[in-house]
Amino acid sequence: MNSWLHKNNIIFILFCLLFIDVKTDLVAQTQIKAWYAQGQVWIVWEIKDSLPETFAIYASPSTFSNINNANLIGRLFKEEYLPGALKYYVDPMATYRIPNGSGGIYQLKNNEGLFVFTPHQKGSLFFAVVPWGQTNILPNQHITQKAIDFNYDPIKDPVECHVQKTYSTEPGYTTFAYYLWADGRQNYWEARPDFPVMANEAKNGMPSMFLVSASNKVDTTKPIPCSIWLNGGECGPGGNVPGGKKIVNINPKEGLLVTHNDDVFGYILSYLASFEFASHHFGWRKNYDPFSKNNAPNSVDTVINYTQRKYIWVDEWMIRRLHVDPYRININGHSLGSKGATAIAKTYPDHFASATIFDNGFIEDDPPSGIDILFGPTALHFPTNLYNRDGKNIAYTDVMNITDRNATQRDLPLLRVFHAKNDIDSGSKWDDYVVKQFYASDSLGWGTQIYWGERAHGIETGPEHNDHWHNGNTPDLQTHVDDISYEETFIRSNQSFPAFFNHHLDPKNNDPGDGTPGTGPKGVGDDWGCWGGYHRWDQNNILDINDKWSVDAWLESNAVFQNDNSPENSLTADLAVRKPQKFLPFPGRTLEWRVIDLNNGNVLQSGLSQLQADLLVVIPQIIVYKENIRKVKILLEYLTGGTHNESNSFYSNIYINSNESNDESWLNLISNNDSNINIKVIHLSGNEISFMSTIHVGENKISLRPFEHLPQGIYIIELQNNHIRQSLKWVK
Repeated sequence: MNSWLHKNNIIFILFCLLFIDVKTDLVAQTQIKAWYAQGQVWIVWEIKDSLPETFAIYASPSTFSNINNANLIGRLFKEEYLPGALKYYVDPMATYRIPNGSGGIYQLKNNEGLFVFTPHQKGSLFFAVVPWGQTNILPNQHITQKAIDFNYDPIKDPVECHVQKTYSTEPGYTTFAYYLWADGRQNYWEARPDFPVMANEAKNGMPSMFLVSASNKVDTTKPIPCSIWLNGGECGPGGNVPGGKKIVNINPKEGLLVTHNDDVFGYILSYLASFEFASHHFGWRKNYDPFSKNNAPNSVDTVINYTQRKYIWVDEWMIRRLHVDPYRININGHSLGSKGATAIAKTYPDHFASATIFDNGFIEDDPPSGIDILFGPTALHFPTNLYNRDGKNIAYTDVMNITDRNATQRDLPLLRVFHAKNDIDSGSKWDDYVVKQFYASDSLGWGTQIYWGERAHGIETGPEHNDHWHNGNTPDLQTHVDDISYEETFIRSNQSFPAFFNHHLDPKNNDPGDGTPGTGPKGVGDDWGCWGGYHRWDQNNILDINDKWSVDAWLESNAVFQNDNSPENSLTADLAVRKPQKFLPFPGRTLEWRVIDLNNGNVLQSGLSQLQADLLVVIPQIIVYKENIRKVKILLEYLTGGTHNESNSFYSNIYINSNESNDESWLNLISNNDSNINIKVIHLSGNEISFMSTIHVGENKISLRPFEHLPQGIYIIELQNNHIRQSLKWVK
């Protein structure tokens, strides 16, 4: 671990990065220069005349005087070869700051452009830059004077992010603007081990900005949480920094607040879109041509999750460099950002602890429009590169709902869903589909917590509608469950949780109606309410061991905001155990469950339960009470003398430990029989490798040395034997 991670103040850490030796030139002034640093090649050129719409970048192992003798490696719009997003959202006078190859920083001049090339092997190339359409290459003007050597060492010299600007939007907080440059390829699976493919070939080298904010007093002597906020169409990333969105209180207390810029520069037919053109925090179709004015798809194309890959890689980078706790990463979003937050939480469910989403319409069903150029016509349901647990391909129009999986994992992170009955925004509006999603998700046992109120599309419109969840900026006027400080401490991605569901079956709960927009006499059903939103549990006292699971639960009754308190003395719901870590009953096991009054030890409810489909543990009709009446312990354990099918291969007590002296990692597990299993490691980019191993009855210790060549990062270890499949996260 880098020693600077141990400093007490992350602001000091990040601030120091801005004051590394800054140089204004590297060699005698030429019109193009390039060098290798930190996993990539940095190509800088002087712009003498007016800014062309695009520059083209070419490369060849030998010098060349015409573009026909070289390979086109990139093409950038002016918002990309200059720091357009940084200028637009942060500082109109900004220029790029990049590593200079000698341990310092090179600050580009106002008249210099930048392209960043990501090598996949060690080599040496001449690089040339000309305005698009120019074919001749003049020496000492358009091409490097010599071939530029570059390295390839994903483990010791990986690709990095680069801080560009530091500023403050709220007293006591500091924000840092970072950039990274994408590796774009048509074969999205052909990634470097340390850097996923984040764009198609046409967008190779595209820059991306993200903002990292933290309290000036944040303590990094231990891993810190990270909360990500994805913007919708109402604001760029600049609105998701400390001081913004006060009505949902996004100021972090313990960790980082991160927001991504989602601009995709390119043509939509004849219209050149810039800062208003977004990838919906997901990606775009594989064959999208941003430079053509005739770029409507003429056949079905695959929508690749380029942007999701980028966001996950940034998280991995922050785990390595900014001491982020890999198990306390939460995702949030509003409007378009809520669709993105939902989609990425479902695609990488083991990565996120929770997802909090505002005004998600749950489907991409906009009428035909320019955005079809990026994702295909919604009526055609273009496929993505994602597959669910049953091996079925996920259509792009379905990636953002709350009923279907986007990945092979069984469980989703904890979902908190907010919507508004006066929301008439075309892509997110309150309608019958939203309500149908509520009912379906509540029936599936995800543990989704669902809230609806009176406001319009914007969260900040709550006060004008007297919204019952967001009616002001002070703690007594807004729910606290959507605060960043709440999610920072509430749940971990490597911790099981009680997924209360089927709330709609309890007549004490509210009725959202039939999807008719409006409230009062214009609406149908209750103007406001929630399903599962009053349920609380002690996340620090969850028992999750081989043969027993328990949680202490209650309904909120002591909140500062009155509407956070349950209006009912008790509520009834079913309970599923989601994301169990060690409590993994064998198929055929009979489970005994009890609900115990924590005040006196009396058993209030009890029964027996069998595993449901997909080995899901479910117990029915659990009554939970207001905290000021009683807390209850919900206890599950194996029925003494119960039968189970030992012929099924199933593994328990699964964990990974490492020997720091030789960097070797070991997979530990207990098996109920002898078997051969396939041990697969899956990177979050989608790349995977595997090996076979023999497992014996009892304790097993399996070396993960076959994976030792993999770079540091987050992986999923999947164990598979016939139809039994189990997985766990591995932070390497």
